[in-house]
Amino acid sequence: ATREKEIQTDIDDAIAKYNEATARLAEAQKAQAQADQVIAEINASIEKDQKEFEATIQAQTSATLAKQAASAEAALKDLESNAAGQVETYVQGEAVRRGLRELSSLSDAQKTKFMDAAIAAL
Repeated sequence: ATREKEIQTDIDDAIAKYNEATARLAEAQKAQAQADQVIAEINASIEKDQKEFEATIQAQTSATLAKQAASAEAALKDLESNAAGQVETYVQGEAVRRGLRELSSLSDAQKTKFMDAAIAAL
C-alpha cells in the first residue's frame, strides 16, 4: 500500500506539474499574441509616418522647384530686358555717331540744302 501511495503521489505531482506547465504555456501564448499585436500596431504607425514624411518631402520639393523656376524665369526676363536696353542704347549711340560723321563730311551745298530742309520742317 505504501508503494501504491508513492506511485499515486508521483502521478498526482506529474499531473500538477503538467497542469502548471499547460497554464504557463497558455499565459506565454497570450503574452506572445499581445506582443504580436503591439508590433503590428507599431509597424502600422511607422508605415503611416513614412508615407506622411514622403508626402511632406514631395510637397516641399515641388514647392522649392516651383519657386526656383519662378525665380529663374524672373532672372531670365530681367536679363532679356537688360540686353534689349543695351542693344537699343548701342543702336541709338551708333546712329548719333554716324549722323555726326555724315553731317561733318557734307559739302557746302549739302549743308545748305540740309539747313533749308530743317528750317522748313519747323
